Amino acid sequence: MQGLSLRTTLPECTLQRATSATEKATAYRCLDHVCRSRPGARGYFDPASGDLVVAVESAGFGEQLRADTAIDIALFMLEEAVYAARLFLGLPATPVAPARAEQFGGGYHFGEGMRTYPTARDAFAAYLVKHLSCEEVSRDERSVLLRSGPVDYEVMGMGWPSGFMVATTTRGFRHSMRDDARYVQIQERLAQPVTNPERPGEWSWNFRDPGRTAIAYFQEDGSFVVGQYGFGSPRTDANGPAYELVAQAQSLGVYAMTLLVEDLPDDLYSDEANRPN
Repeated sequence: MQGLSLRTTLPECTLQRATSATEKATAYRCLDHVCRSRPGARGYFDPASGDLVVAVESAGFGEQLRADTAIDIALFMLEEAVYAARLFLGLPATPVAPARAEQFGGGYHFGEGMRTYPTARDAFAAYLVKHLSCEEVSRDERSVLLRSGPVDYEVMGMGWPSGFMVATTTRGFRHSMRDDARYVQIQERLAQPVTNPERPGEWSWNFRDPGRTAIAYFQEDGSFVVGQYGFGSPRTDANGPAYELVAQAQSLGVYAMTLLVEDLPDDLYSDEANRPN
């Protein structure tokens, strides 16, 4: 098995019946709310039906966890994401019982050297230090902050030792988030291919592609977050190849994010240090 993907559709949240910018913005804000509420979940609107799809997907899953264990954890995350969406939409929602995955604590590594780490989050952070030339900036119970050149990587825990999310955040959208029309334009742009203008036919990236694992959403302060969900299993070298796939996917997402903000007009993205509130 390579890769993991669990999805469900919420027809109650759809772009098909949204006719005004305000209605479309509400649907997109639901997507953002889901991703903020359940780290590791991704969302996009089905290209055919226009319905919101909530998914738990990872580029890196090979021979780590038993498939039933990985699926149990992903199902819990998916249920939490759906719960958040239904609450946002004002629909009846049943709270989700906490995940029970504590038996996977300790002994995480990625097949290089003798050192092990208490969680998959910590092991993946160490992987980024070694393979992406990152430097650790800070850490707390929630996350590890790393930096490589101008790019920051935040590696967040999931609430259990085997899961993590890596995320990179860029600012510059606060004024657009306050205006429904501009906000909808940005969201619609995320569902279109991002290309390198110097090599347009060579490579493209779509943050909302159903075939990818990219997590992309806006924080309430207008920050744009690009991320990937990953996990590991203790005492197995298989984490190494899985971490490589997650790191590669995140690097491509960050590259696409850089191209995207360079392509957006000033009324959608700008250096807010020079913009009055």
